[in-house]
Amino acid sequence: MQTVKILHTADIHIGAAESFLKAEASKRRFETLLTFEKIIDLAIERNVDVIAISGDLFDSNKVDSRFIDAVFEKMANCGKRIIFCGGNHDPLNADSPFLNRDLPDNLYVLGKEDECITFEDISLKCYGRSFTDVYLKGEERFSLATDKDYVNLMVQHGELKSDLSSDYNSITPTFVKNSGMDYIALGHVHKKTPIGKLQNTYFAYCGCPEGQGFDELDEKGVYIGEIGKGVCNLEFVPVSKRQHIHHITDITDLCSNEEIYRKITSELQDKYGADFRDNLYKIELTGEISPDVKLIKTEILSRLEADLYFVKIKDNSELKIDLEALAQEPSLKGIFVKKMLEKQALVNENEKTIYKNALKLGLKAFAGEVKFDED
Repeated sequence: MQTVKILHTADIHIGAAESFLKAEASKRRFETLLTFEKIIDLAIERNVDVIAISGDLFDSNKVDSRFIDAVFEKMANCGKRIIFCGGNHDPLNADSPFLNRDLPDNLYVLGKEDECITFEDISLKCYGRSFTDVYLKGEERFSLATDKDYVNLMVQHGELKSDLSSDYNSITPTFVKNSGMDYIALGHVHKKTPIGKLQNTYFAYCGCPEGQGFDELDEKGVYIGEIGKGVCNLEFVPVSKRQHIHHITDITDLCSNEEIYRKITSELQDKYGADFRDNLYKIELTGEISPDVKLIKTEILSRLEADLYFVKIKDNSELKIDLEALAQEPSLKGIFVKKMLEKQALVNENEKTIYKNALKLGLKAFAGEVKFDED
């Protein structure tokens, strides 16, 4: 049975900057380039027949030329066929480096209209089309027929939708079923999906290989393996330099900022292994602590920043206080607590959270612990 070995990647966004990293943002941009080079090296190591890049290789068509030069040089020297379709971030327009530069001989760019590129020696036909602007309307069906004597691969940037309402190339179930493809390598969605199947067509998003923020959490990578008639044996391989991680630490009954710091680092090492320091963390503190504990976020953050590449903290812990008893005290603090509890009883859950945080800050203010930068 004829099969082809592919590496499916997309949404690398070379040149993108995570501005919240400030001084480290420029270095982080080059790490994304290094991840692209790692992907190419993986394709060489696994001896794939084709590298499929389903759009948004570059974060824009106006990224620094150093990135473009490095990408094309790596492509030219890899000895592998590379299929690319332009995405909404790097469309085939007047600014596109895929139209205004000399391209590597092994790079094949799908055009502005439905197109098929044939590789006779491996019995493979590659189909797709590129964005020509930020937006692209989807199609009812692909205009070119597949060939039963070839493996049929589609490389497409777009959004799986039930209809054609998306401005980002709607790909509907009807489109997939009527396409006749053996595999559709999708890009645009930054979270990988399991391999799906409609009739005889397999399809998947591989997600982005490097997260760009805390809305793109955990492991990122590529799909690699064999496709063919009724065959789709693809393995997800992590490749990211760093992960964006939302980690929750329960600080109930801890007695100092140093204890909190030690518990956080111990949990991170246990869960994320020897390289835990390389990741980007959003740490959420939960649980109940004694009012006698002076929780100072800036101290905890300073300790963690000495260990971790990037970290930010959100304190959602509660004070371990009998609020009902405190509300009965004939004092200014008691009156404050009583009024805040009455307010909480009258509002919805979202507003209740606001009042809980206000109550916590108020009690800290009574203890003289609120800092000018408290949030």
